Amino acid sequence: MVLKRYFSPDDFIEKYEFIDVEYMNMHNKKVIISDLDNTLISWDSKKDTKELNKWLKKMKKAGFDIIVVSNNTEERVEEFCKKLNLQYVAGAKKPLTIGFKRALQKLNRKPEEAIILGDQVLTDVLGAKSFGVMSVLVKPISKTDAFKTRINRFFEGLIIQNLTRRKKFPKMKRVGYRLKHKKENGGHIE
Repeated sequence: MVLKRYFSPDDFIEKYEFIDVEYMNMHNKKVIISDLDNTLISWDSKKDTKELNKWLKKMKKAGFDIIVVSNNTEERVEEFCKKLNLQYVAGAKKPLTIGFKRALQKLNRKPEEAIILGDQVLTDVLGAKSFGVMSVLVKPISKTDAFKTRINRFFEGLIIQNLTRRKKFPKMKRVGYRLKHKKENGGHIE
């Protein structure tokens, strides 16, 4: 089924913080390629958060590489990433895979070492699936979106509805979900 193959994420999480050291080790991954807007921060925010800073420090200290790959402008992405000492690729043209390839080249890593984290099925998940990298969909931080994203959300809503009806879309894992249970089920909720 084409919809499942390209539009159903490998995992669906409530918030980026669900990805921790144990999660990365369980999946044998070393790199997080993350979207920016509505994945790490609200699309209309220019400030990072204490929670995000804490998570980034913890993941970097554990030896994981984190890089932002965003369709947004160089100005927007650079401003945010410089504050947090993150590498980035702006104007990535997702779902095309060129931005993901550039990110892995910057880090000198291979696709099989990475996960792609993002809040949109039509850009992040489709791009990850096209690139052959594990895709992790995160619930959008903000309930609002920029105009162009609202168009994507309409179509992705139809896709998610179709896949959910056929039981081909993962259930969302909440942040408080116990890691012990994650291990027992290979990282998936039944």
